[in-house]
Amino acid sequence: MVCGGKLTYQIHSREVTCHYCGKTVMASVFCPHGHYVCDDCHGAGYYDFLEKTVFAATGKNPMDIAESLLKGPFLPSLGPEHHAIVTAALLTATKNVGPIALPDKSQRTISDKDIREGMQRMQRLPACTCAYHGACGAGLGVGAFISILLGATCAKDIERTLAMRATNAALAAIANCGGPGCCKQSVRTAILAGVEILKELCRIKLPVSYPRCFHMKDTTHGCKGVYCQFAR
Repeated sequence: MVCGGKLTYQIHSREVTCHYCGKTVMASVFCPHGHYVCDDCHGAGYYDFLEKTVFAATGKNPMDIAESLLKGPFLPSLGPEHHAIVTAALLTATKNVGPIALPDKSQRTISDKDIREGMQRMQRLPACTCAYHGACGAGLGVGAFISILLGATCAKDIERTLAMRATNAALAAIANCGGPGCCKQSVRTAILAGVEILKELCRIKLPVSYPRCFHMKDTTHGCKGVYCQFAR
């Protein structure tokens, strides 16, 4: 984002200073020329677009909502901004469906407050959780979606269990894609998983499209080409 140099990915973190805000943090990903951009500066401008877009969306297709978010300004090829896209798209589509029956037979309608909560949760996740924590943020985004839908907390039983099972299913789908990380592929894969999980839990089948990727020439780690189900 600073000089266009290829990023260096290290196993062990080191102290680095953000090129833009001057904040000093421990990080494992930085430019070989010494440049580093913190997560806050990395996503500057994009989250405002994300919020405005989902609050204006009226569709019930979470993939279409996600695609509009993937085409937004200030969204880098890779980065933690993608985590919030999954949760926001799934919550927004579910909100636009209206009241739905939860597994316990109670009725639930997603609100703008729920969507904002989902985005805030995902913004707290750091970059590169897929490799450094063993859990892609896009997959965690599905878990956050189910958590908010069911009202899960650490003190609850079934709701907490179902949220973790949702994350597990989404992470398995993303892991099965293989290869170096591609945030666009992970977002789309997580959306498909989230739609199936919602169908299983609430008997609600959201409409979902199967897009073809428009980012094939804009992939930091190299496009997987024919090995990606979304490749043109």
